[in-house]
Amino acid sequence: MLEPRNTLQLDLFNLEEPFDSGVATERSSLEARYQPLMREDLRLGKLVTYVSNKSEPVFGWFRYKEGFSRYLVDHILKKEWQLTQEHLVFDPFAGCGTTLLACQYMGYPALGIDIMPIAIFIAKVKLAHFAYDIPALEEATEQLLSREYTPTGKSWPKVQIVDLAFSREVQDKLLFYRDRIQEFDDHLVRDFLMLALLASVEEASATSKDGQFLRIVDRPPKALEFVLAANLNRMLGDLRSERLGTTQLEEKAKAIISLGDARRLPGELSVHQGRVSGVVTSPPYLNRYDYSRTYALELCLMYGEDGNPCVRDFDDLKSLRHSLLRSHIESKPAPTNLVQVPAIREVLNALRLKRLNNARIPIMIEGYFEDMNLVLEGLSRMLMPGGRVALVVANARFEGEMVPTDLILSEIAASHGLETTEIRITRYKGNSSQQMGRYGRVPVRESIVFWQKSRS
Repeated sequence: MLEPRNTLQLDLFNLEEPFDSGVATERSSLEARYQPLMREDLRLGKLVTYVSNKSEPVFGWFRYKEGFSRYLVDHILKKEWQLTQEHLVFDPFAGCGTTLLACQYMGYPALGIDIMPIAIFIAKVKLAHFAYDIPALEEATEQLLSREYTPTGKSWPKVQIVDLAFSREVQDKLLFYRDRIQEFDDHLVRDFLMLALLASVEEASATSKDGQFLRIVDRPPKALEFVLAANLNRMLGDLRSERLGTTQLEEKAKAIISLGDARRLPGELSVHQGRVSGVVTSPPYLNRYDYSRTYALELCLMYGEDGNPCVRDFDDLKSLRHSLLRSHIESKPAPTNLVQVPAIREVLNALRLKRLNNARIPIMIEGYFEDMNLVLEGLSRMLMPGGRVALVVANARFEGEMVPTDLILSEIAASHGLETTEIRITRYKGNSSQQMGRYGRVPVRESIVFWQKSRS
């Protein structure tokens, strides 16, 4: 274990002085300091991705590719930490609810928050799997699929990607099914049907979720009616199989998800401060991905918890984008200057000397670590003495400059009483072909960083 280091010290690295990007002194120093805590465990490489969840009952009801596998949660809580079912688990970046749902199945009480409305909706529908009245859902499914389509005369929010993704007829059919779903009285029925519709959006469109944005693809979209029916039948099949299984669902552990910002933990979580035994989570990576773009179509279709459209126009979408953790290129400059890790300044100074393909990259990098500082401060408050964190994260590379995200976050964590116990390297990701052509192939590690809160 490393001696705790106060990462919020005054930064003696002078940004105004020229920096030789060929000598990454501060980053090399970090690598040397943390090297004794690093080890490869490439067997976990498949578990830090969403791939295995796609075929899992309930977990695979919506393709949320930024998540990790349910088996990673199982592995960490049971095998790594050997927590008992009295221990409380927390996920501040809950996404579509993998950590919470896995905890529910294993019997651990769990709490989670996320800032994306669609993530909250998906997670809530999945977490209610044990409460559904299957005959009622079967009847509702039959009613919905048997309804004859009639034009609605309504329109989508004025967001450009909508017209690129769908024909006018498909746009209207999606609104038709959404309106029919809203006519059901039972909110559990409505939510179940709506998730199936949202899960149909991508296949019924001319888009593919690809990295930083929705990519327009050259393939014929599938018929919406066909995709919707397939999704509903799969979801119902999962519920039927679950009820026939040996596990009874009446006594599931309590798992709660709510809308919230990990940088400013909601007030209702204050009663749990100092009570969390384990955190299994993965923040957005420092990779320019913008979730408000990736899930723009679903956000434009769904209603919020207040019963109003989640996104009414492009301004609403833009407002959501600017509320997200600053891991994307439209990040605004950081309003704080609390993180003074020399390695960050080294990266920023090196990038000043390069011709960037987007001048906002330094703003994103600085904002990302300022935001994550607030997240880690909140996590420390939530954890009980001796509480543990497993955080899945990947490093980044911009114009040949490596950003050791896992090590920088570990430096920040130390200032909040979180000691790094291990950095488990799960896989190495390649850099872009453009970067390889200019700077060569340099593997970028994806790791699970393990921290533990001081017992004192």
